[in-house]
Amino acid sequence: MDRSRADYQPFSVVVIEDQAFVRKTVVQLLGQLGFGRIGEAEEGEAGLRECQRANPDIIVCDVEMRPVNGMDFLTRLRASSEIRNPRTPVIFLTKHSESEIVKQAMALGVNAFVVKPPTLPALRERIDRFLFPT
Repeated sequence: MDRSRADYQPFSVVVIEDQAFVRKTVVQLLGQLGFGRIGEAEEGEAGLRECQRANPDIIVCDVEMRPVNGMDFLTRLRASSEIRNPRTPVIFLTKHSESEIVKQAMALGVNAFVVKPPTLPALRERIDRFLFPT
């Protein structure tokens, strides 16, 4: 499949990021890809509510947030009976590459990582793994 012609319009995504500038940047990048619906939240608790409301196809989530961080968000998402698809793919945004953080996130069920600052090619590559598997 020619990825440059991928149709993201039917899909929805939720971006959970406490830094407004980074959140806006990610939303703009996802808009450039052509996502039809993009939800936003400033931290994990609000992210859970947005996921319950929006039923996203994919979630892009920061690791370091307060009061509910990405690890806690992921734990609660995977255990939730209120969210229609608790197995929704989650891509963590992080500036950390320490093996302990990566191991912990993998054990909790994260699907992929994008290092901050995110780029369009990095986001597209991770997202395409889940929306357009080969």
